[in-house]
Amino acid sequence: MLLLFTVFFDDEQGKFEYLYNRYKNLLFHKARQILGDHMLAEDAVSEAYIRVLRNLHKIDEVDSPRCVAFLVTITRNTALSLLKRTKNERAEEIDETLPDSTDIEERVLSDLSHSRIVELMDQLDESLRHIFLLKYAYDLPSKEIARQMDTTENNINVKLYRAKQKLAKIFREEGYGNGE
Repeated sequence: MLLLFTVFFDDEQGKFEYLYNRYKNLLFHKARQILGDHMLAEDAVSEAYIRVLRNLHKIDEVDSPRCVAFLVTITRNTALSLLKRTKNERAEEIDETLPDSTDIEERVLSDLSHSRIVELMDQLDESLRHIFLLKYAYDLPSKEIARQMDTTENNINVKLYRAKQKLAKIFREEGYGNGE
């Protein structure tokens, strides 16, 4: 990977190094969740960073929630591609471990289109939206979110509670769900 650094200018190299050092643990955690294997997760993160390098020009603010979402999405897609390529028994194990959900949040979300969910979530203030996405879209534990955001786990849990309350209110106002 060091060879790739020499191709870029100093500021691009600095941006890439910062992204790597800042988010490598987060991305490894996400890849490991999907793949269930340490070595495959490392491979997925390496591939993801190569893709990030190719798309470095798309990243303006390295500490923004949009940047984190971009990196996690690339890593998630890379891990899923790697999972398909390996075609081993782990793919079946992951499918079997996905829970059957019957709670109201899952029913509401299944009825909404992706773009509509994004529109509704945009009504949350940025910090709550960011924490909510890390927890539920990227399935990060509160402890990891707290570490990434340099705060306490309790603070993250309080903000998650507030985000869920506000989203529930927004969903009810939009006519989704029955308010349970």
